[in-house]
Amino acid sequence: MHKTMIALCGVAFLFMTGCTSQHLDIFPELRNPDLTDVKIAPEQLREDVDAFVSGIIERHPDVATYAEIAAIHQQATRLKSSLTEPLTRVEFFRKVGALSHLFNDGHTFLIWPYQEYQHLKENGALVFPLALDIFSDGVYIKYDYFFKDQQLPKGAKLISINNMDILDIFADAQEYVGGETDILRKHVVAERFPVMLWAMYGITDAFTLKVDISGQQHVLHVDAKTDWKKKDALENNENSDFKYQLLNKETGYLKIATFDVSPDWFENYIEQTFRTIKQQKIKHLIIDIRENGGGNTDTSTYLAQHIASSPFRMISSMRERLNTDNRGLFNYRGEVGEVLQEDWNDWVAPADEETRFTGNTYVLISPLSYSSAIVFATAVQDNNLATLVGRETGGYANQTAQGNLFNLPNSELRVYVATRLLVRPSGSLRVGGVVPDIRVEATYEQITAGIDADIKAAIEHTTHVTGLK
Repeated sequence: MHKTMIALCGVAFLFMTGCTSQHLDIFPELRNPDLTDVKIAPEQLREDVDAFVSGIIERHPDVATYAEIAAIHQQATRLKSSLTEPLTRVEFFRKVGALSHLFNDGHTFLIWPYQEYQHLKENGALVFPLALDIFSDGVYIKYDYFFKDQQLPKGAKLISINNMDILDIFADAQEYVGGETDILRKHVVAERFPVMLWAMYGITDAFTLKVDISGQQHVLHVDAKTDWKKKDALENNENSDFKYQLLNKETGYLKIATFDVSPDWFENYIEQTFRTIKQQKIKHLIIDIRENGGGNTDTSTYLAQHIASSPFRMISSMRERLNTDNRGLFNYRGEVGEVLQEDWNDWVAPADEETRFTGNTYVLISPLSYSSAIVFATAVQDNNLATLVGRETGGYANQTAQGNLFNLPNSELRVYVATRLLVRPSGSLRVGGVVPDIRVEATYEQITAGIDADIKAAIEHTTHVTGLK
């Protein structure tokens, strides 16, 4: 593997396909397809709980910093004592999955029973069809939707689903996902809401929503007969993850919602976009990675090259814990359990002047910015490439990476676990999220009015910067 390539996995299902090694295959077939329908004996379930905990502790590069190991063992012991009846894989997930949040790492969690979920959708089940967003004061509808003459506007506040309080759903569901902080896990739940609603509660096909629209409560029914559609759907040739536009004659806006994309395609897109930016002679560029759950660092590095004026590095060092899967043939890399550490001396040159942006750059971040998006954010902050605007990331500034996977022996539920730790360019080992240079917290009035508080703050700052020159 080339040194500059660091495999990461973000919160938005940024899973690579086509892997040939068992420990890198995200969704392998079950050894026995009938396992989806059988009940597993209690003693086997208890064995799987132990395998879940021990498998992560043996592989994670810094589990003691991320998690309280004693608390995990205590919770696992309590769980095992409650496993007295045979359970299906889905029923077992609803119990053992709640250990995921205790590891406090978005790259370390138990994957939902994906074979059962896929089978459900293939047989025509309707999973929750509306996109959600979460802020400090509640859960909101993310886009404008309509059905016949009914409207469900962006910014409508969701109160309940099928008489279940939405905040209670999020409080429960965040225990079943990975993430360093409660706020990150809740954002992950928002991104994975359809599968989480099914995996935890078995809710599909019919959804009764109570929403608050401009202070008025409404009840809406969503099912297969009420085909709610998102307004202003993109044309077939557009990609919702990538977008460039002028906000005003001096300011451009570039949305990069994922780094999990073909490097060749991404490089071509960035080249074309920055040529356009150069031609427009704008003074300020806003790069939006608020929804970016990551991918790999090759793409994020390529973007950083186009706003850099001098050589920079993406990280300062890396450590990796060896296990039976990554120790190498005949243990040539070292013994199982050994932690390797190396300084990162790969300095990256800026892009050619004909495509490099030389004005003021702002990068928008949020609790959902994760994985290689965090690596990008720390790189631009520590190398003084841009001003960070928005909300502190839910994930830690020093990110885990290089996920390995393993099955629990009896249920064959799949576990994703990080094996590397990347230290930000400054070398700081502070445990916590990436703190923006300009902190922003959207108000209720801004959310309901559809005003983007982060973009507004960045534009206001461009006025200030211009006034100083």
